[in-house]
Amino acid sequence: MGYIVYSTHWSQVHTHISLFTNGNKGRLVSITLFNTGASNETLAEELPFMAIDYNPIKKGGDMVISLGGESIAFSHAIDASVELWETHDDKGVVTSMEIVDQNNNKVTLTFSQ
Repeated sequence: MGYIVYSTHWSQVHTHISLFTNGNKGRLVSITLFNTGASNETLAEELPFMAIDYNPIKKGGDMVISLGGESIAFSHAIDASVELWETHDDKGVVTSMEIVDQNNNKVTLTFSQ
């Protein structure tokens, strides 16, 4: 299992997000929100991954996650992202991604096998 973090290398994030989107489009994913000081909340379960759109850090570092098949069935916005973590299985396939915002709230995308 491998980890990648982009807390100091944000210049590489836009390219990585594009590659991530292309490589994972259509895979079933669940999204969980971990708010600081609040309970965890499942936002979406087992929907096809469509894309992550990213505004560069100079434009706020916002991200929008979109899920659905032919059209968007669910989307979630993350304001001012500051960290990006990814986990991979032994074959290099992404199993999850965690995005942390400036308030230390975490959004976790967990991909089905």
